[in-house]
Amino acid sequence: MQKSRDWFLVILVNFMWATQVPVIRLIGDKLGPVTIAFVPLLISTVFFLPFLWMENRKRRNSVSRSWRDLRYFIVPGLIGVFLMQWLYTVGATKTLAANAGIITLTIPVLVAVFASILLKEKMNIVRAAGFIIAIAGVLLTSLSDLKGANFSESKYFTGNLIFLLACACCAFYNTYCKLLVDKNFSELEILVYCSIVGSIACIPFLIWVEPFSFPQLINSGKTVLFSMLELSFVVYGLSMLLFFYILKRMDVTQAILGNYLLPFFIALLGIVLLNEKITVVMLIGGAIIIAGTLMVTVYEKRLLAFLKTKTNKEKIGTDAVQKLV
Repeated sequence: MQKSRDWFLVILVNFMWATQVPVIRLIGDKLGPVTIAFVPLLISTVFFLPFLWMENRKRRNSVSRSWRDLRYFIVPGLIGVFLMQWLYTVGATKTLAANAGIITLTIPVLVAVFASILLKEKMNIVRAAGFIIAIAGVLLTSLSDLKGANFSESKYFTGNLIFLLACACCAFYNTYCKLLVDKNFSELEILVYCSIVGSIACIPFLIWVEPFSFPQLINSGKTVLFSMLELSFVVYGLSMLLFFYILKRMDVTQAILGNYLLPFFIALLGIVLLNEKITVVMLIGGAIIIAGTLMVTVYEKRLLAFLKTKTNKEKIGTDAVQKLV
């Protein structure tokens, strides 16, 4: 039952992450990229900080934290929060949306690489099959991106490379957060401390690169304000808390496979928010991706046990034949 709940949470988290794309597209012509990237981060940090303070007060009698513990959050805060958001924003402006969509598909693969190095997680046959099935579903949901992509033009090379680096930062952050979970840091600690580091790093950008204007934000309209709040509380806040909660019981390689649902969810949200269309092929692709994630997150142990039993039976049969011969 717990595995099924975790699988549902993986789906829910990726749906929350998918809201980022259409929301940014809604307000991209009204606010600058630096404002969109970092102001929701600052809002999220300020909002969740009191909850962490209350959690720390309750924890004092059981687990004490020292200033030395905070060093664990410097690297993920700089790389996974600040640098990822900055590279993501810059890269998206220098390449095609179709190119960016395809490059994003590297994140689960990069997570598997980082996880094998940092966490010693292993890629078994069920996970490999799940990846293949999910990628097949992604190809169906991303046919328009495949047709519109252009990797041969040299003018997009820099943007493609920057966006790939953003995906690498994202993969590193997701993997490193699993290390923090294993060190028994709470979801709120990981979220807030990493966000504080990222927020401090981004302040110079909001002062000198793209000076932030609070009156301009307030006068931008309800759509912009609600969009910024959605990014702050859903994308930067609640979704990450749920993701860290899932990592308590699941390998990061398993949990991140749900990223392949992003193109499908983005397409669904495009219907509601942007009056876009979805095809039967996209729906089939989404179902295939869900099947791949279900196989890895819920039924991995059963499938591995089944394959092991089948292999043992085949080995016994082969040995028996050899003895008769």
